[in-house]
Amino acid sequence: MDVYIITGSSRGLGEALAERLLLENNRVVGVSRTSNERLAELAGSVPGRFDFVPFDLGRADGHYECMAGIIDSVRMETNAGGRLTLIHNAGVLGPIAQLSLADEAELARNVQVNLTAPLLMTSAFLRLTEELRERTVRTIVNISSGAAKKPYIGWSAYCAAKAGMDMLTRCVAAEQGEGAHAARIVSIAPGVVDTAMQEQIRGTDEARFPSKPRFVELKRTGKLFSPQEAADKLIRVVRNGDWKQGDILDLRDL
Repeated sequence: MDVYIITGSSRGLGEALAERLLLENNRVVGVSRTSNERLAELAGSVPGRFDFVPFDLGRADGHYECMAGIIDSVRMETNAGGRLTLIHNAGVLGPIAQLSLADEAELARNVQVNLTAPLLMTSAFLRLTEELRERTVRTIVNISSGAAKKPYIGWSAYCAAKAGMDMLTRCVAAEQGEGAHAARIVSIAPGVVDTAMQEQIRGTDEARFPSKPRFVELKRTGKLFSPQEAADKLIRVVRNGDWKQGDILDLRDL
């Protein structure tokens, strides 16, 4: 049974990823502030197993301990080999405002959730799984965004954090190298997915986010990916392994 650790599994793309993987008889560990009863119920009727780990990725400490508990809980599966995959999916968009008007606490939380938490969780994951390197295929998947490359008025923190995540991917790839037992890492932008984040964008005052009409039009014309579509394609890309160590990918280009 392969093991997938997914942050932000309570809704949106994270929920869709967890559901798909559970249906395929995998063990899924969901890390988020709130539980998802639907996933727990689904796990009771399929061969896969779902474990919920309550943890606020916006907090300043406790990330190593959180990951240590997870790795210890999946020890049996990892000792048997197979895949062990960490998917950094959790993310927050706000504050949506020009930087000069943005709330300081919201700015700090944005960077904490979108960049600092993946940095700390990846560090812990690599350290705690080093002993597994010869018998387990270790993979880290960072869910990025087109905003990592394109600046948006009102998204300064989000754009900066996602760009930082892409660079984190490159740095870890350089450190791990191309050896047979190296942990592999990739950054993937899933495209514009129809989630609560998109609802938040469409509900924002255009004065705070001038690009709002573009996202409203994407919804009106049915050009958003469903979470299920994005999850299916993302899992296929990760599994086929047809990507280089440290690649920065966009599902829309694949």
